[in-house]
Amino acid sequence: MSDRPWAAAGTAAAAAAEETEVLATLQASAIDAFSRRDFPSAEAALVRLAALEPANPAWSEGLGQVYTDGAPKQDFPAAVREYGVALELTPASDVAGRARLLAGRALAYEGIADWPAALRDYDGAVAAAAAGGLTADPYIMNRRGNVLAATGDYAAARAAYLSSAAAFQNIRGVNTVGGSKLKQDGFAYAASNAALALAQLGDLDGAGAEMKMVSRRAPGNADMRAGLAALYWAGGRREDAEREWEFACDKISVGCSKFRDKEWLSRVRRWPPAMVVYLDNFLNLRD
Repeated sequence: MSDRPWAAAGTAAAAAAEETEVLATLQASAIDAFSRRDFPSAEAALVRLAALEPANPAWSEGLGQVYTDGAPKQDFPAAVREYGVALELTPASDVAGRARLLAGRALAYEGIADWPAALRDYDGAVAAAAAGGLTADPYIMNRRGNVLAATGDYAAARAAYLSSAAAFQNIRGVNTVGGSKLKQDGFAYAASNAALALAQLGDLDGAGAEMKMVSRRAPGNADMRAGLAALYWAGGRREDAEREWEFACDKISVGCSKFRDKEWLSRVRRWPPAMVVYLDNFLNLRD
């Protein structure tokens, strides 16, 4: 037995301090790389962190985010796997953490068009939040609407969008300029989705009224101006359609160019099929 136990203790303490420093350096590197959208570097740092601390769910969650957001190519199956690992490592008592992880995995499932799995995880996220006495995240409710729309259930999708819009309106503690804008933008996006779903359900007058409401509350929303142009054209109101389109193209900073791309409109923005047809008819001057 060593007659200098303090020497061994000192060595262990030094090793622990060195490991702590390595972990902190890698974590900072991962955060910096992710913020710069340097996903390969973020992945490399997180893989090393996961190897050093295999019981820490944060590193698997980080990898899930990298694989979901990553460019130039996303890896949604890998994201699903990493979120699953993080969920296994997260105790049931951490309801907020589990709700966040389920929502992240649901988004990854969306990436591979596994709509039943995505809906199951979104429902699980909402249930986990409710079990912890937490308010449901309006972004999750909006995403849930997207999944329901992808399955063709536009009535249920519209209900989810309306719930999201109402939740955005009821958000408290966002009195700062940035927080207020976040609340307004979130409401406008969810309400826009609800109006688009209503058009898909066949109520064009109701959809038009809701689109005008969103346009009044969010004058910089090109989405609803383009939507109104499509609906007015479908209803034979050609001058009104041209006016709304001109407003979207010339008076809103984001412009209207993306709305000319049917692939972007249906796959990225996720307009419902009927609205894509209505806008395409307008752009090509078809009755």
